Amino acid sequence: MAAFLDLETSNFSNLLTTPASKLSHLFYPTILISILLPAYRFILKDYHAFLALGPGGTPSTFAGYLRVTYLRLFTIRDPFQPPSLALSTCPQGSYLSRLPQRSGPRPVTAGIAPHRQLDQKCSPALHHALRKAFHNLAAEYPSLIRKGNSCFEKHGLALFLSACAQSAPPDTAAHPTPSHLNPTCQDTGEICHLHASDSSMHMTLHPIDAALVIASGWGERHPLAGCSIHGKRLLPSGFVIVYAPREESEITTVMEIVNAAGWWVGGVDLGKA
Repeated sequence: MAAFLDLETSNFSNLLTTPASKLSHLFYPTILISILLPAYRFILKDYHAFLALGPGGTPSTFAGYLRVTYLRLFTIRDPFQPPSLALSTCPQGSYLSRLPQRSGPRPVTAGIAPHRQLDQKCSPALHHALRKAFHNLAAEYPSLIRKGNSCFEKHGLALFLSACAQSAPPDTAAHPTPSHLNPTCQDTGEICHLHASDSSMHMTLHPIDAALVIASGWGERHPLAGCSIHGKRLLPSGFVIVYAPREESEITTVMEIVNAAGWWVGGVDLGKA
């Protein structure tokens, strides 16, 4: 009788432990799937959002997406915080004295490379008028301005300053080359470039001018403006996106900001040159 009870107790114990053992084998795969599946969905959605921004300085590939994902670790906290004015900033004074306040809310921006404006895009006719303003500025100063593909974006209409109107100061630490007053991309003299997809622009401005553009609602700093990675600065601290004009009268304001960029790069006033 005792042997029978021992056998029954053993079988009952096995019934209790077997299901738990099977569940333990399913527990870790279930946890793994519950983590990996949402992560996969997030990455897929994020990758498609990256592709939707269109062509830019980073290839529209998964490898390019991974690079941009890594760059997110170094972005600035607040794109509406203007760059600081250093003692080595030359010139110390700004170009813009005032700007009209841009009406309405700011457009939504996204991305790093590319960095684009997602809404409030201008019409094809207005984009054509903006491109014409770029071409007219280059035609007005053929010995001073040249057109080409952006050094930053590797494509897209860009304006470059061919020569520097004033020599850089002897402080070579602050100004590494004498070819431009404030070098931009590889010291090509790039003043600005226009994005065909959204009609926004990227350009580099004097810290005070950048502050005025931001405060007046016409733009914001690039997420990597002034950031250094492994000792290499990717973009100038005053690198900003200027929003697309919504009507023809706003092109005048946008082009005045372009003039400010030319003044910062080469010390030349394109409005009076």
